[in-house]
Amino acid sequence: MSSEIELLKQLRDITGAGMMDCKKYLQKASNNIDEAVKLMRSEEGIKADKKSSRIAAEGVVYYFYSDSRCILIEINSETDFVARSDDFISYVNECCKIILSSNILSEEDILNNIDKDFNEKFENLRKNAITKMGENIIVRRFRVFNLNDYNISGYTHNNKIGAIVCLKNQNDELGKDICMQIVASNPIAKDEKSIDESIISSEREVFKAELEKLDKKEDVKRNILEGKIKKFISENTLINQPFIKDSSQTLKQILKDNEIISYVRYQLGEGLEKKNEDFAKEVYNQIK
Repeated sequence: MSSEIELLKQLRDITGAGMMDCKKYLQKASNNIDEAVKLMRSEEGIKADKKSSRIAAEGVVYYFYSDSRCILIEINSETDFVARSDDFISYVNECCKIILSSNILSEEDILNNIDKDFNEKFENLRKNAITKMGENIIVRRFRVFNLNDYNISGYTHNNKIGAIVCLKNQNDELGKDICMQIVASNPIAKDEKSIDESIISSEREVFKAELEKLDKKEDVKRNILEGKIKKFISENTLINQPFIKDSSQTLKQILKDNEIISYVRYQLGEGLEKKNEDFAKEVYNQIK
């Protein structure tokens, strides 16, 4: 199932079409991406909506909450002009309300078609927005959290980059600070136990190649290598990073008996074709 979802995401990024259209054409093409793209461009149902083939890499990263649930969502448009319009923000708010009133928790639930009625309603809302605003629009990704289950804090910077963090104990001020740190530093994992082993293996090979050029004994090289790996982990795991408001302490020291349960971070247009803007640096400079 995970490989099918990855194919759906790839096809959506390539074509800009809705999730259900992507699912339909992947099935027609027996999960062949190239064939699915050809079918989508040639058949009447997709051809009628030519805007859906255009790259949508602008838009917003939006934090929204109701009485019992909250969401971090990325919705893409083709231009920043449309993304800043009242019509687009109204559409984003409507998407959030519909999602939070359902049992949907992420875009994967839509891809898995767990609620067909929701999917139809959600896709019609998107197509109506495309018709009204004259640009392709994509609901790229989102995560929903239940406020009754977690102590949640959320933060977005200029609706371009944002984070949600779940803490064990309620601390709104610390929660917001941690969100800002996540946004600014972009950690690869919460702690050393959470890092994908393939990332460590890849970094280890890079460091090994660098050390091969040094005229040092093998045991010295091994010590240097382990030191580099340890530094990489401390710099790229959230709780081991220096706290963004007090670099003399790590975030783990600041947390004390509190604990980060989970977090999510979205940056607008990550992995899409668009002009690169360093929103993380903006947040870091704002805190300093």
